[in-house]
Amino acid sequence: MIKSIMVEGVDINVADVSLASILKDMVEASQKAYGSHIRIAAKFNDMLPFAWFDMAPTEKSEDAKAFKVVKTDLYTALKAAGHTNPSVPFKRICDYGRNLTNGLAPSGKFTAEGDPVEGDSDGAAPAPRSAMLRNVEELTALWKFNDKQAGDLPAKVKAAQVHIEAALKALGLDVATIAK
Repeated sequence: MIKSIMVEGVDINVADVSLASILKDMVEASQKAYGSHIRIAAKFNDMLPFAWFDMAPTEKSEDAKAFKVVKTDLYTALKAAGHTNPSVPFKRICDYGRNLTNGLAPSGKFTAEGDPVEGDSDGAAPAPRSAMLRNVEELTALWKFNDKQAGDLPAKVKAAQVHIEAALKALGLDVATIAK
C-alpha cells in the first residue's frame, strides 16, 4: 500500500479511492479546462480585432506585438497549470477562436445557431470546412502572400489582388483587420 505521497502536487495514495471517483474527477477537470479554453478564445476575439489565431510566430506587425503580450500571459498561465507543452492547448484555443469568428461552434462541427456543418464527420477526421470558412481562409492566405511580396508582383497578379480584396469584403472581412 502506498502511503500519502505527493508527486508534482498530486497525492498518489489511491488505495482508498475508487477508480470511478478518479475518472469522475478527471472528467470534471477536463470539462472545466475545455470551457476555459473556449472562454479564452472568445476573450482574445473580443480584445484583438484581427485574426490572431492565424498569426505566424515570426510576424513583426503592430498586431503581432499586441498579440505577443496576451500570448505570453497565456503561456505563463498554462505552464502554471502544469502544461509541459503549452503549444498544444494554444493550438486548440486558436482553433476555437477561428471557429467562433467564422460563426461556428467552438468544435467547428456546428454553426453558432446549432445547425450541423455540411458534411460533418463522425470525429474520425476533421470536419470539412464550410464554403464560407474555406473561402475566407484561402482568400486570406492568398491576400497575405501577395501583400508580403513588396511590389514584386506581376501586373496581372496586382490586378487580381484588387479582386481578392473585393471578394474578402463581399464575405464580410475587412482586409485592414488581417494580421500581416
